[in-house]
Amino acid sequence: MQLTLFTDIALKAIMYLKQSSDLVTIDEIAGKFNVPRNHLIKVLNFMVHQKWIGSVRGRNGGLFYNLSSDSLKLGQTIMILENREELLDCDACILHSNCDLRGMLRGAVNAFYDYLDQYTLNDLNGQRTRAFINLLIKE
Repeated sequence: MQLTLFTDIALKAIMYLKQSSDLVTIDEIAGKFNVPRNHLIKVLNFMVHQKWIGSVRGRNGGLFYNLSSDSLKLGQTIMILENREELLDCDACILHSNCDLRGMLRGAVNAFYDYLDQYTLNDLNGQRTRAFINLLIKE
């Protein structure tokens, strides 16, 4: 299983915003993580609508991490970001209702999310992550 680029960018942005004490610009995040600006804008807008992060408009504006997001479960957050329930699209398959694989895969995905739900967004920035992001911020 591989997470989408959307989820990858979102989690990196969250970790960066969590560590920054100042407002952060889109260009700063795009530059630090070498991600396409247009794709980053879509990800950040999604997270603002979810209220995981906040934004301040204007010349001196930017983005910030919403501290109330610290209690969000990581598995649930990733499930929302991924926006998919199944690993395979079984609707067009000839085996559709005569296949046991769909149930097995669903169980594996549920175990994946359940495992990640042991952690919250507060857990994302452990000691190594904090140290590295602090270096990125100072660049």
